[in-house]
Amino acid sequence: MAQIKKTIWVANSPESLLKLATRYCIKHKEVFTEKLPCGSLKLLDGLYLPLEICESLFEICHDEHIDIDDNFTNIFADSQNSKLRQLTIFNASVTDNGMRCLLAHNLKKISITNCVKLTTQTLEFINECSDNLISITVDNTFQIFPDYLSTANPDSEDEFEDDDHDIMENIYEKRHFILKAPRLKNLCIKDLYIVQGRNYFNTLCKALPNLSHLDLSGLMHSQGLQNLKFLLNCPNLVSLILHNVKEVKAALNTLCQMKKVEHLDISQFDELYGDFDQPSEFLEEIIDNLPALKSLDISGTNLAADYSNIGGRCDGKQCDIPGLARRIENPLEFLGLYKTHHEASRRQHIPAQVISGNSSEEQILVAGRRYHDRPMILENVLDDLMMMIRQETCKNLEEVVDITVLSMERYCKEKKVQRYASAILYYLLPLLTQNKHNVFNVSVKQRMMGVLLDTMVEHKEDTILMRNGCMVLWQFQVPQDLLCLYERVVEILLYIGEHHSGEENSYIQRAAVYLLNGLVCHVDGEQKKVMGIKIIDTMLRIVRNKLEWKLCDDVMETAWSAMWNVTDETPANSERFLDKHGMELFLQCKETFPNKLDLLRNMMGLLGNVAEVKQCRKRLMTSAFVEEFSFLLDSQTDGIEVSYNAAGVLSHMASDGSEAWTITCPARDHVLERLVRAVNRWDINTNRNINYRSLSPIIGLLSVGHTRECQLWATWAISNLTKFDEPKYCPLVEQEGGLKHIKYIIEEIISEGLANTCKPSSVNEKLINLGQQAVKNIEVWKKRQAQLNDAENLVLLLET
Repeated sequence: MAQIKKTIWVANSPESLLKLATRYCIKHKEVFTEKLPCGSLKLLDGLYLPLEICESLFEICHDEHIDIDDNFTNIFADSQNSKLRQLTIFNASVTDNGMRCLLAHNLKKISITNCVKLTTQTLEFINECSDNLISITVDNTFQIFPDYLSTANPDSEDEFEDDDHDIMENIYEKRHFILKAPRLKNLCIKDLYIVQGRNYFNTLCKALPNLSHLDLSGLMHSQGLQNLKFLLNCPNLVSLILHNVKEVKAALNTLCQMKKVEHLDISQFDELYGDFDQPSEFLEEIIDNLPALKSLDISGTNLAADYSNIGGRCDGKQCDIPGLARRIENPLEFLGLYKTHHEASRRQHIPAQVISGNSSEEQILVAGRRYHDRPMILENVLDDLMMMIRQETCKNLEEVVDITVLSMERYCKEKKVQRYASAILYYLLPLLTQNKHNVFNVSVKQRMMGVLLDTMVEHKEDTILMRNGCMVLWQFQVPQDLLCLYERVVEILLYIGEHHSGEENSYIQRAAVYLLNGLVCHVDGEQKKVMGIKIIDTMLRIVRNKLEWKLCDDVMETAWSAMWNVTDETPANSERFLDKHGMELFLQCKETFPNKLDLLRNMMGLLGNVAEVKQCRKRLMTSAFVEEFSFLLDSQTDGIEVSYNAAGVLSHMASDGSEAWTITCPARDHVLERLVRAVNRWDINTNRNINYRSLSPIIGLLSVGHTRECQLWATWAISNLTKFDEPKYCPLVEQEGGLKHIKYIIEEIISEGLANTCKPSSVNEKLINLGQQAVKNIEVWKKRQAQLNDAENLVLLLET
């Protein structure tokens, strides 16, 4: 049956209003349902859900990986006020009772995949409501079909029979059908294994007179399939798929009677099944007796023998597969030769328009499309694609990525598929980015990342997949591309950072923590709050582990950096850091690793953020902590940065006034003296690598009139910043009120001096000098900006 080609390459446009509304309803079910005491959901009285909305609800559940259970299916129990025409359900915990609600809608199409709680009772519910059914697909849920018809069989070896079970199973034979669907055209049952009942498939097929498409891939019967003669009960078949059915080798006579078949698939995955005794003769008989045949798949078999096996070619025809010689003038539309014996797909003269094989990129891509529902085959296809990429012979980049991502999406639990696929993405994503493919848009990137994160969550214990996953995430633009899935990305990175911490996993842990830090330093507001607590908790646990091992590596330093970023202007995260004994960890790290400069810088930055939070400062007021920071005021490590950060922390602590200084040692006055000495030592012309998003915490210290030392540090910081990064900090100081505060401080000190209301002070003198320099920096910048604006306006005027 013709199907729309699935692809990840979609237009970069927003979702439809239907999808947006449905997605909201799924996340807020109370808007259209009420919850019953038993837990089931019921459609609100007076509501009617049309077909489009009902089917969209299932689609969104699949997209969002929301389990479809009996509570959910009960919404559709009222078939008068809800409508379903087709049902696709997979990886769901729904039971027979839940399915009954859905099947009551007299569906036309049903697709059930990996629903392990269903039993043969679901089949009975299908039979009760099957008048309109035209298609049913059952994949990895074969238990809804009985596995035998009757224990009362002369060939039975069971000495002890279960009478109740015997009676139940005999129902199928007595009523002459297993599946009752008079209008059914398409039936797909994969990997069905029948224990007993030689008449099983005759009973199944006789009741389906209009069947035109049959897929029995992986079919097995412990008593044999009697040369597949049951197929003769389906004279109208145009498509017959018998992939990996070993009895095909003995069923030539039956197959040759299927005169209407246009597509025949007798491919094999198991090498033993694919070894035919007289391959050329078998294939030739198929070709001679199926006049309507347009598509044939013999992948994994030896049916495409070469002429050496039959004594050489003597007919002079240009056909390199003996059994297909009669199709030279009428080539097949499709021929499956993937992994055939004797490397048949490499041959030059093959009478087919499209070929799946493993000898060229085109053939492999055809195989990837044709066998999308066969995970074991897909493993080989992805391996072939990987080999091709390593040899740098890949030409159809978009098609390879398309097949790869769709495979990941469909087979999330298949570890080998995911390993190959993630490796392919790692190699190809940079090429997509470099070539600036228009199709590689925001929508596509979001889908790719979503699929990758699904894989990482599913296989979070797998070292290889975690490594591959981190490497692929790095191929996106960090942080821009990742922000749309910020919470999910952070969740998995935190897990990797904490749980993949062994020496053998050092690369994975480092990659995860680096990526996390690169992400959190670019988010603010609510996003920092949402995941901040988890980030703080996990990073502190990582630091503790490193301390136990006496190891200060990149991971430890980056963990402190991540906490520095996530506490920036986020009080709740700063409080969490203290709640989880972060201050004690700081002191331990400082003592254990006294010479680690990057570590010290990151820890100081973090504690600077904590000190900016008023409710946190009283918890920093301990002798051990204040002594440590007072000592660091004199540090010349890393230029002035360590001293500068220590002064910032102590300035904020002192800003609460002398009554808040609850420790006697070191004394507040002594600390402030050392702070002034440190500021006087710094060179105002120092060009520093620092990045403030906001200066409000610093500007806030300018209003601390009771402690000029606090104002001194803040004014030095502003004077320095406005000198070396004018475009960023000059407007920021003015916008956030800093310029007004500095001018007020200058005026106030001068007024006090003129009025003789205060003693001359070196701190006041330094404050005036620094303040005037800051004002000058800003005024010069404003004047320059005005000149630039005038020049631009003049150019515009002349142009008009």
